[in-house]
This record gives sequence, structure tokens and C-alpha cells, in this order.
Amino acid sequence: MTTTSVNPIKSHGAGNAQSAEQYRARQQQICAHMNADHRDTLGFFLQVYCLVCPIEAESAELEEIRLSGMTITTSSSNCPPSTSQKTHYFVPFEPQLSSLSQVRQQVVSMHHHSLKALGRSDITITEYRRPRGFAAVIFTACILTFTAFARRANFLEGSSLYTLVLRHVPGFAVFCYRIQPLLMTLMIGIHLSEAIYLWLYRLRPHNIAFGSRLWFCWFVNDFIEGYTALQRFDGLVAEERAKKAQHPKKPSN
Repeated sequence: MTTTSVNPIKSHGAGNAQSAEQYRARQQQICAHMNADHRDTLGFFLQVYCLVCPIEAESAELEEIRLSGMTITTSSSNCPPSTSQKTHYFVPFEPQLSSLSQVRQQVVSMHHHSLKALGRSDITITEYRRPRGFAAVIFTACILTFTAFARRANFLEGSSLYTLVLRHVPGFAVFCYRIQPLLMTLMIGIHLSEAIYLWLYRLRPHNIAFGSRLWFCWFVNDFIEGYTALQRFDGLVAEERAKKAQHPKKPSN
């Protein structure tokens, strides 16, 4: 579908060269602002309005903005920067704008629509927070349990664990030997389920990319620690939401 763009400069005649220059300067200013501060939003637009896959959308860049819509490009990751091939996508404004002063309102509206369509939050988490206090105790207890029960042989005579600790409580060693298969199955199943839940319902909605270092830290931490890691993540989200409420970021006009 071809959309005809309305250029308000032409309607003023040839004597408005200065207005035309201001119009182009404003276009460049908007593009520079979006590319510097809102690359994630451009990626969301591509995913929702052009059905671009998330990996490709990560390289989104606003090339041109006009009254009829935005031209957003993506770069091929298989090519070096100097020879990278760009793919162009056009995201229309519906309805078409009559002035660039309307860009802010339109882009903000499209941003919220994209977040809702993708199941994303307006809060982006960029920090990993390690366990402290009671959570650190839980983390340590869990990792020690995982280590001790990793092998059933740890509870037999001759093992380091038996020699150092369990030889003083042989009855408890027998008990641990018996429950080791069941306990490990339950722990792995429950903790893995909690980590997957964190990924799908916390990390992904709050824009933490799958496989990134930040994703890995939170996922592994939750697998070891369990529910208290989820509570810590929710607390971090609440802090970021409070900061955003106190200091709302004003989008570019």
C-alpha cells in the first residue's frame, strides 16, 4: 500500500526555503533522539507493525520520519559494519499527521500499544541484585544441598562429606542416602519451574534479553535460590516504578 505524504512546506510556495530547512532539521532531530534513547521502542514497532522477529528488531534504527510514518531499518548481523546490508520497513501513522508537532503523541500511543501487544512492561530492568541477609542464607543452604545431594555416593563411607561430617551421625547419612534420588528430582523440578516462571513472567516482560549476561545471572540465581529471588526481582521493579513516577521522562516532541 502506497501512502502519499503531505509536505506542509510546499503549500507555502518557493519563498519558504528557511521553513523547509527547519522542517528537515526537525526531522533529523527526532531521528537522532529516537536512535539515541529509544532504540528498544523502534524494535517494538517493527515486531508489532511489521512482524519482524525480535533478533532482527534489535538492530532497529530510525532512518526517516515524515507525516505519513516512519522508515526504520535493520542491519544484517552476518555482514561487517562497513558492508552491512540494511532492510527497510515502513511503519505508517494512522491517521496521517498534519504536523511534526504531533509526532510525540503518536509515538507514545504506538509505544504503549506495542508494549501491550508484546506483553512487555514499561519498566526495563538493567541490574542484577545479589542475595543479601535472609536471602543469602537461603541461597547458601540451597547451593550446599545441591552440592551434597548431587551424588548418592557422598553419603557412603569413604567420601569427603562422610569423613568430615556424616561419620559423626551415621544414621542421618543412611537417611540421606535413601532420599537422595527423590530429593534431587523434586529440587531440580521445583527450582527449574521457578526459574522458567521468572524468565517468562518477569525477565521477558521487563526487557531482559534471553541469553544475555543479565538474563543468565537472574535465571541461574533463581534456579539455585528459588522464591526469594523472585521477591527480590519484584522489589527491584517496584523501586524502578517509584523512580519513574517521581521523575517521569518527557518524550521528545
